[in-house]
Amino acid sequence: MTSRAVPAVSSVAGIATTVTEINQQIAAALPGGEVVVRDGTYDGASINFTQHGTASQPITLRAQTRGKVIFTGASSLTISGEWLIVDGFVWRGARKQNVISFNRAKDCEFRHNALIDSGPEPTVADGSIKLQNSSARNKLLRNRFENLPAQGIRLTCNATNCGNVDNQIAYNLFYGKKSSAGSNNGESIQLGSGIIGTVKTVGDLRTVIESNLFENIAPSAEMISSKTNYNIFRFNTFRNTEDRLVLRMGTHAEVYGNWFTNAMGIRVHESFHSLHDNHFEGVNGPAIMLPSGKKTDDCYHWPADSVRIVANTVVGASDNAIEIGGNKMESNGCTYSELPQNGYYEENILVNFTGNAFWLYAPSNQTYVENIAWPKVGSATGVSFVDPLLIRNAMGAYISRKFPARGAVMQCRALTVADVGPSSTYSCE
Repeated sequence: MTSRAVPAVSSVAGIATTVTEINQQIAAALPGGEVVVRDGTYDGASINFTQHGTASQPITLRAQTRGKVIFTGASSLTISGEWLIVDGFVWRGARKQNVISFNRAKDCEFRHNALIDSGPEPTVADGSIKLQNSSARNKLLRNRFENLPAQGIRLTCNATNCGNVDNQIAYNLFYGKKSSAGSNNGESIQLGSGIIGTVKTVGDLRTVIESNLFENIAPSAEMISSKTNYNIFRFNTFRNTEDRLVLRMGTHAEVYGNWFTNAMGIRVHESFHSLHDNHFEGVNGPAIMLPSGKKTDDCYHWPADSVRIVANTVVGASDNAIEIGGNKMESNGCTYSELPQNGYYEENILVNFTGNAFWLYAPSNQTYVENIAWPKVGSATGVSFVDPLLIRNAMGAYISRKFPARGAVMQCRALTVADVGPSSTYSCE
């Protein structure tokens, strides 16, 4: 008697051709399974990807061909569950609040997708992508976010839930962000909600934002707004951007290995941040701003305290290279007149700035150690005014022949459009 092998059960159902079939196949999917959507355009598609995969057997929802499944109109996707993968879709002109919603999602991946001209209008305090209700350890990888009208990615943190922790946003292209005309709710990324009413809501999100390219970003109130603790910003490139990376609320952010080219730089509030080994070239305004503020719970902007700014390189700034204090504003009944304190500035190289190397609005406790500034002539404790003899290295970064141990040491080169987004494979290692 001849035995016959039992055929393996396919983990892929028939290709889904309607929104109803997509949701039906999702509901029936088992760990290790795939739901494949036929190439084409789907208008007003509401997809609920609620399932439970495992670390070794995730469940995947993917396009038949990357970039060939397009959702339009009031289309949306909710991701809820564990170990889920969304791969290869395009949302184009999807005029809906929270086009993509991570809701109680854990260990999920959103990768190789594109959102183009999608999301709510800038007046709506919400984003095109929202992570909420304890969505943790998710990854947004190699996506394209183009001409988004409102917030791009929003991670919520409020008085009752600040559990959207340990998420990663990497190798994405943020391109051509529309202007919100200086109003709020136009950030490419917002990490936390800040003050809700008169309650300050700041938790430990520990978000990692790395190796993303931000290019041709139009003005809004802030380009990236960090309003929570222990977030990391590294190896990103900011090119031709008209807003800043802002450490707005929260503590212990780390900002390093980033490139700012023909861009605006960094604005810093609150305490115990570390900014090191960043490369600024042709900056509009100060490369790094530490404005005055007011340190009470119901005020939106606190002054910087105990911030370390070490081994950064600034080549060309249309204002002061590093500005401490000043920029006095008023909002929410608060007058921002308290100066930054306890700043520490070491081994920075500052060249070709229009104003001063370090501009201090009024006397406050600051420490300067072995900084190099040129060509403005002057003298100050911890600042030497001498030509550092800059040259470009193979990575394209300026380094000093005279002081090789000072200034930024860049671990990864500046990113190009080809390095990020749905078809990219580049890795900074």
